[in-house]
Amino acid sequence: MAVKRPVIGRLSLTAKGFGFVQVEGMPDIFIDLDHLNTGMDGDLVEVEVFSSSRRNRPAGKVRRVTERSGRKIIGVFRKTAEGGKLYPEDNRVPSSLAISPDQLSTGPFAGKVRTGTVVAAVLERWDNPKAKPVARISDVIGDQGDPGMDLKVIALVRGLALTFPESVEAAAREIRNPNMRKEARNRLDLRKLDCVTIDPESARDFDDALSVEQLENGLFEVGIHIADVSHFVPEDSEIDREAYRRGTSVYFVQSALPMLPERLSSDLCSLMPGQDRLAFSVLVTLDSLGTIHDYRIAPSVIRSKHRFTYREAQSVLAGEAHQFGRMLHLLELLASVLGGLRKQMGSIDFDVPERAIVLDKDGVPLSVNTVEQIDSQRLVAEFMLLANRIVAGHAVQLGKQRKVVLPFVYRVHERPAAEDVEQMVRNLHELGLPYKVEQTVTPDDYRNILRVIENFEFKDFVERVAFSSMTKAEYRRVNEGHFGLAFDAYTHFTSPIRRYADLVVHRLMRGYLATEQTGEGGRTRPHNGKVLSAYLDDVCIRCSDAEKVATGAEREYSKLKSLEFLERKVGKVYDGIISGVTSFGLFVELSRYLIEGLVKITQLPDDTYRYDGPNFRCVGEKSGKVYRLGDRVTVRIERVSVADRKADFALVEPNRSGGARVSRRRPTGRAKA
Repeated sequence: MAVKRPVIGRLSLTAKGFGFVQVEGMPDIFIDLDHLNTGMDGDLVEVEVFSSSRRNRPAGKVRRVTERSGRKIIGVFRKTAEGGKLYPEDNRVPSSLAISPDQLSTGPFAGKVRTGTVVAAVLERWDNPKAKPVARISDVIGDQGDPGMDLKVIALVRGLALTFPESVEAAAREIRNPNMRKEARNRLDLRKLDCVTIDPESARDFDDALSVEQLENGLFEVGIHIADVSHFVPEDSEIDREAYRRGTSVYFVQSALPMLPERLSSDLCSLMPGQDRLAFSVLVTLDSLGTIHDYRIAPSVIRSKHRFTYREAQSVLAGEAHQFGRMLHLLELLASVLGGLRKQMGSIDFDVPERAIVLDKDGVPLSVNTVEQIDSQRLVAEFMLLANRIVAGHAVQLGKQRKVVLPFVYRVHERPAAEDVEQMVRNLHELGLPYKVEQTVTPDDYRNILRVIENFEFKDFVERVAFSSMTKAEYRRVNEGHFGLAFDAYTHFTSPIRRYADLVVHRLMRGYLATEQTGEGGRTRPHNGKVLSAYLDDVCIRCSDAEKVATGAEREYSKLKSLEFLERKVGKVYDGIISGVTSFGLFVELSRYLIEGLVKITQLPDDTYRYDGPNFRCVGEKSGKVYRLGDRVTVRIERVSVADRKADFALVEPNRSGGARVSRRRPTGRAKA
């Protein structure tokens, strides 16, 4: 086969063994498992590109590694006669690694490493793909069975920091409490406003507060007040550089890896009740129909009057008496009106139940339940959407006034890819929901689908099918709109304690609002120019990447704890829905726990089944019996492997001579409009 000139690029491996090499100016190059040579994830490699490949995409093979990534490999040590082996926790590492015996008898880790010890190591030598790579231990993390070790491993494998460097903690300790009297002279003094926070019961930091007042002209002024982190974290400071590296806070079940030290996140920047706090406020004047008449965006000083949990606020909305009851009811009314207007604009609201896991103090799962968003959560979310939209729109308008495109950080959501929409439509057809999409999909298409299935038994499943067809939102310097929300411009402004993008938006907005480049709260970059644009491009890439890493870590830990819980349910029978159909079997999601497992195609009863890929089903060769995407089934939990992150199910027969119970209940009558 003829080849093109070798190219140099960064290798990214997948959990399935193959990888891609990213080369500037050309599409990613596919690298099959057999063509990886000694390349590892993150390495800089020289690639031989084939002149032709499948699906008209470039493919190639790694000729040599030009630079190792130097990434730490996290794994479990096992002692052997030759010394030891490291079994990586990251399934992107292609094999186990040899540990030389001298590390176990001499040096800093002598006597500290035994079978079952979790260690970090760096690749020391791997020149031949047929030989075992050799690694050197760089750190001992603990024993495999230590409480919380599973979380540590998931975090470390993804490069997440478990603690802050002492220099960052020291810098945080040195931050003084602001002089509120002095600050109030240069800010809106909103301390007389009745502001409240509404957060989860477990929240330790409160970065947003709400207020509402009825004005003399009958209009309403809603205040969305966001913690002013930018005042305490100057750009390019020790704390700022660490926050940039982290990009976002990571939220695991009942614990978190924060973006900022606790001195900031849980104290100085937290809008605690009864405490004067610096904020960045968006004050919106609107009428009872939700029409916006005016708005202000300005640094402020506020004092939260009360801290509500979601459940407490919900009780008040349900009729429980409270001194701020009228305020909550008014906020709920306005939020409902705003939500209705959004939907008229084309905004898509998915409301899929989520899994809630409760752990004991040692991290052992006690329960797994499904939870749905309640009205108090929707109330808060609606006003956060409003603030984010207003701030983004203001940046666009300022640019138009100055006849320039102001560099900013936008939250962009692209239109779904045509092939993903086609896949969704085929799935819906197979579910008995014929829907035709015109040449270009619009938010109205998704809204129409959600409206049609409102009263359907498998509504939640169809919502997930529709949601999975959409692209992932990301950060970009140039505004390209938000498809899912149907907003012309959108940003993230409301969570600077936990998202670095929001912190940067605060700095930019402060600079753009100022009549002079004062740089209050930290050095402010120039409003225009290549330097700022390049910096914001880096911020957008970093924050988008950090979000993906955090989401992956959160999902894996949730899955791990779900499987630990399910491990105690082996042998029990549950109802579920077929959530995926593959050549090797049916994925079934348990309706009670939202946990997925596999029914192997070879284990389907009473027949030999073949996979009908185009129609997402398995068909019995003799009986013609069909198992489709979306079918209701009953399964028994056969095996659970927490280490392999998988569960095996078996279809349950209603009687010994019959087949599996499959209920394909399709609704009759008309769906609610």
